[in-house]
Amino acid sequence: MAIDMTIPKGDYGYYLNFTVTDSAGDAYNITDYTVTLKVWHGTKGSLMTGTCAPVVAASGTCRYLVVDGAFPTNGIYQAELELTATGVVQSTENFTLEVEQSY
Repeated sequence: MAIDMTIPKGDYGYYLNFTVTDSAGDAYNITDYTVTLKVWHGTKGSLMTGTCAPVVAASGTCRYLVVDGAFPTNGIYQAELELTATGVVQSTENFTLEVEQSY
């Protein structure tokens, strides 16, 4: 299984950066959308959710500020970005995120 992103367990105060793309791989305009990072483990349920702030919405870029306690447990998780607007809920393709011990 390929890991798309690695997060150090317990670290916080830095950003995870994302670019939302459409099915053709082109940047998706996220203006007027709320973007939420959702992280879960199939058998353990939800690990965390958090709101992403737009960087350049027209270019689909956003970021999540990692807060204290956001990634408390080592493991390999699935994640997605959920885009919501009036009358619309869309999710990106899932990606794999690994939380590993920070030394």
